[in-house]
Amino acid sequence: MKIRATTKFIAADAVAILVPEKKFSPALKKLLSGVLPTEIVTEISLRMKEGDFTGKKNEVLQIFPTKKGIKKCILVGVGDEKNTDETRRGAGIAIRALKKLKVKKVSFALIDTLDYKAVTSGVAAGAYEFKLGDIKERITIESLTICSRTKISSADVKYETALAEAVVFTRDLVNLPAGHMTPADLEKSARKVAKGKNISITVLDKKKLEKLKMGGILGVAQGSDIPARMILLEYKGSKDKPTALVGKGVCFDSGGYNLKPTKHIEAMHSDMAGAATVLGIFQWLADQQPKAHVIGVIGAVENMISGGAFRPGDVITMGNGQTCEVTNTDAEGRLVLADCLHHVVTKHKPAKIIDFATLTGACIAAMGYEITALMTNNSELLKTVSHAAKSRDELVWELPIIPLFREKIKAEIADLQCWTAGVSAGSSMGGAFLENFVQNTPWIHCDMAGTAYHETSGDELAPRGATGVMVQTMCEWLRK
Repeated sequence: MKIRATTKFIAADAVAILVPEKKFSPALKKLLSGVLPTEIVTEISLRMKEGDFTGKKNEVLQIFPTKKGIKKCILVGVGDEKNTDETRRGAGIAIRALKKLKVKKVSFALIDTLDYKAVTSGVAAGAYEFKLGDIKERITIESLTICSRTKISSADVKYETALAEAVVFTRDLVNLPAGHMTPADLEKSARKVAKGKNISITVLDKKKLEKLKMGGILGVAQGSDIPARMILLEYKGSKDKPTALVGKGVCFDSGGYNLKPTKHIEAMHSDMAGAATVLGIFQWLADQQPKAHVIGVIGAVENMISGGAFRPGDVITMGNGQTCEVTNTDAEGRLVLADCLHHVVTKHKPAKIIDFATLTGACIAAMGYEITALMTNNSELLKTVSHAAKSRDELVWELPIIPLFREKIKAEIADLQCWTAGVSAGSSMGGAFLENFVQNTPWIHCDMAGTAYHETSGDELAPRGATGVMVQTMCEWLRK
């Protein structure tokens, strides 16, 4: 979908008018009059005066203008005009409503006080549709024009569009069924991204991982016919010490011999959302070319069951030489991430590390499906990432890693255990395990278990399926 901005009203197949929640005042009428035809402004005024439409968030009303060239028109409430999240969601509601009307060309009319950048990102997110099969069946909008009396920067529109495309790319990768997104397919996707400017790729196959004694990632992959691989991307837009982005790429997680139950296992193709997040960010890097040096590391595996699969009670040796008792084969993501973290720390010596993973069901219990949990060994780094998240209306919250949790991950017959019975703080325990593999490097662990994928229904910007969460936050953070 092509997105452009103009200070003049452009007629289209359909028009969406985003209206804040307040009485249709002379001031608001004047703002709209500078953008919309008079008869439509009069119709809105009448509707609001009669109480048919008030501008509350999520409110939608279709009106039927007689203006030549405009076939359909909808009013969408955005609630508080100063709340960019509500504006973004209102834009998502509007574009989804227009898709149902099966129109091709759309104009959005904004009053001056609405954040057009939030509208642009909301439109791109709300228009997303994932469907395998004949693309002719997809309902697509070809072009969208944002009309406002305020001059809109073309650079801002380009930036928001590039950001949206990175999110869409991430969502596509996560939404693909496991049979379409194996570790080999994930590598192919990474190689396509690596064709971008200033990006290179290295892939460590099974033999190389064995030589490096990466027992975590190799142990998880034992039960699959598709070998593990560690994918390393490098974007060199500066000569600074690199920032490392590490993603969990478990392309299907059966849970191993600690098998996941029905109603949980079906969506486990989404367990590579951390890896997809890294690839989405790298696509944005290739497009925007910021002054940054970034290393991406993805541990690509399947956690399957077979005669060769790793078992509860096994002891494996991690890449850093520590032994680990496999106390639960469904605590596999941290084993994969741990080897990736160790490798990037020792090989590339990054200035800071951020990892992304759908790691624990406990995170959903603690944070629900709206908040991404962050754990860290560096409060200053956490502040900067949290600030970037706030600027993109993505909700994050810190969970603690305390000495008790560090003690509880120790095992009797090995250095560590991947899961500890009797400790309910599962998300923090995962963070405490991973902390062993970053040395003293400033580090944040993002547990996206609840936010990366909506198994049932979602919201205005991300209905059922992948959300692309944290891509916007990290791109904004890298840009600044």
